[in-house]
Amino acid sequence: MTNEECPFFFSCDAPLCPFYNFNGIWYADETICKNPKYSKLDVIKNQKKISRINKKHEVQGIFTFNMLNRPLKIYESISGLNEDLDLEGIAKSEKTWIQKHKGMSEKTKLKLLSNLGKEKTEV
Repeated sequence: MTNEECPFFFSCDAPLCPFYNFNGIWYADETICKNPKYSKLDVIKNQKKISRINKKHEVQGIFTFNMLNRPLKIYESISGLNEDLDLEGIAKSEKTWIQKHKGMSEKTKLKLLSNLGKEKTEV
């Protein structure tokens, strides 16, 4: 990748980069992609949510692209995988984590948003 492809290439050190490396791991206190072009990606949105939680409650563990790249319900109690795992352990634990942390379907999300809109107009 060159700086022509991403204007933040030389100033951003995000471990999960849409252009460079979605195979890495990410800690809640690490940098998130700064390119606004990719801010709508689930992985970026989830990183931002976890990062906000981490400012109040220390979020433990590591997160992989596969864990973050889907609609997630993110709570204050969220934690990643044990950082002492080897690659094989990460792969096994990642599958379990994903099964345990079901995401929200687009249909459910739209229903919740529409309900929120109705409540706001009624108030």
